[in-house]
Amino acid sequence: MSKKALVGKRVAITGGTHGIGREAALAFLAEGADIAIGDLDPGRVRAVATQLNRIHGGTVFGLALDVTDSGRFAEFLAAADRKLGGLDVVVNAADVSPTEAFLAETERESDHQIDVNLRAVITGSRLAGARFVAQGHGHIVNIGSAAGVATALGAAVYCATKHAVIGLGTALHRGLAEQGVTVSTVAPGYVTDPEAVADAIVDCVERGRGGLVGVPPVSRFRSALLPHPDSLRRILGTT
Repeated sequence: MSKKALVGKRVAITGGTHGIGREAALAFLAEGADIAIGDLDPGRVRAVATQLNRIHGGTVFGLALDVTDSGRFAEFLAAADRKLGGLDVVVNAADVSPTEAFLAETERESDHQIDVNLRAVITGSRLAGARFVAQGHGHIVNIGSAAGVATALGAAVYCATKHAVIGLGTALHRGLAEQGVTVSTVAPGYVTDPEAVADAIVDCVERGRGGLVGVPPVSRFRSALLPHPDSLRRILGTT
């Protein structure tokens, strides 16, 4: 069994019940970190936390979180700090995708993408940044996208949010490094492999790597037929 590299690290993850957030939680647990996951549905987030605990037997808490409410976001981080005995890493993984092409998308749908994909990342980065500067260390990981570097047809608002997240991350990476805070922006390819993205997130924390980090897209064929080997090891608890 390999040595766990992140024993003692305390990690808070938004959007932790599904997709990249859940896979990041698994990946951090596999490396020995203690984690708190947040999501909008209190019952679901507690159930997922229990499930993750059964897989790895590590320390994991499920906490209610509405990332679009700055007050509740602050409460989530404060609760995670209390439960874990401090915080070292915050991963802003909550994300929503478009359901319609730009001209068919309602103003409400566009606003929801902006609220979750951008405004919540700004809020999370600000709250985590203030906390980490005060304690003299910390790592913020935000989730961008290849769509924020180039374009994705029919997803203009989504592209705009991810482009802004990449710009935010670049500015914060340069602005907070001297105050002991590392900021990483992990940008998956168009066909996202959540396990590979989770591995990239954990690698950033293990190596103290800031800045923009790309994740190559996964083949649709491979994604459909072959489970990611690291995912199997995490699920089986055999890292």
